[in-house]
Amino acid sequence: MGLILDYMGSTFDGKVKVYDSQKRFIDESELDTFGEFDDHKWVEQPKDKSQIFAEDKPGKQPQIEIKHKDIDLRKNKSRFKFFLDGTRHVYKVGDIAIDGVVYPLAVGQIIVGYCGRDGRNIKIGRFERRLILAVPVQWDMNNQGINFFRRQCYEINARLRDTVLYSKFGIQLDSVIPYGKNEQVQHEMGRNKYLRLATTCIQNEMLDQERLLVQKLVMEGTVSNNDAMLIKDGSIEYKKDFTNRPEAALADAKFNLNFRDVVGVSKGFDPELLNKREPRIGTMIAELKPRHRTRAYRYIHEGKSYCVWYLRLRDTINRSNNYADIIKIEMYMPDDKVMPTTLINVLSAHLINEAYPVCYGKDSRWANHLYPVHVTELFCKSMFIDEKLIIRII
Repeated sequence: MGLILDYMGSTFDGKVKVYDSQKRFIDESELDTFGEFDDHKWVEQPKDKSQIFAEDKPGKQPQIEIKHKDIDLRKNKSRFKFFLDGTRHVYKVGDIAIDGVVYPLAVGQIIVGYCGRDGRNIKIGRFERRLILAVPVQWDMNNQGINFFRRQCYEINARLRDTVLYSKFGIQLDSVIPYGKNEQVQHEMGRNKYLRLATTCIQNEMLDQERLLVQKLVMEGTVSNNDAMLIKDGSIEYKKDFTNRPEAALADAKFNLNFRDVVGVSKGFDPELLNKREPRIGTMIAELKPRHRTRAYRYIHEGKSYCVWYLRLRDTINRSNNYADIIKIEMYMPDDKVMPTTLINVLSAHLINEAYPVCYGKDSRWANHLYPVHVTELFCKSMFIDEKLIIRII
């Protein structure tokens, strides 16, 4: 067994037992509790039907063309200067038996980073790496709370500092995070429910780190106005259930300030997300012509209003399905005010330009990649520590 299992098995006077695992690496798509899409299913409806749309001049047609002249006018003049992405690998450490129940232990390696643009050149930005140990909350047998898990993180790192993994590579845990509170377990079913909870705990930490990095960029003045906007890969609807942070870290005032100049772009989305207010939305998205968008809809999530629209980037030959070259776009609506239609059209033109050059390759999502976001994904994935080093501490 590795260092972590040895430590956990040698403490607590034999009240817990640990078991090694033969399977170490968990594929990103396996046991992903977030499912296929970035969308959050439970939607609050606008009280007034007149609030369905999030733009001031939605028009009557279901499709709005982004004209070639508007696209060409904005080549080499993009408002988007920064691109943010997060990625993670999850490793099965082993199992721990507490009071007759066997729980999985998992380590998550998280990379969150961004790339910036200087003209049309993508410059390397900044990344942050975190190594997380997800443990069952039942390990805190005396209910000491968060300080218990902080102390265990300190003890494990104290042992790591005596190894070559720390002296040569600087590898240590950033935090030990509990999973499996009663309300979480009640919503999970099946043989692997605890492993799903551990994976979700690590996923939540990645989302927290994305939000904190956005906050840093805003506080530094890097992301500051309409000429230095940021594209975040995925949804910007941070659900309060999907966080490991205290409630204060999700304060409305911070969110309102930090996400004014951030655009969320999702490659995977639920085409029927808005069908309660637009019954034909799935068909409308599927029938979008190249370089056309839907009208922008108001989406209410945990009391905050978002402007959401869909855009077909290009006319892809032999695409795998009718949504293959379409992206979902989200913007926060400060003070619940509708967005100017002219702004939505301008941002759509910029996003079409960001889709070129096309990044062909093994990635099945190339059709709805935005090129600088694709580069940022590659940058973040290149920063993973060799998994063999991670496995040595397990």
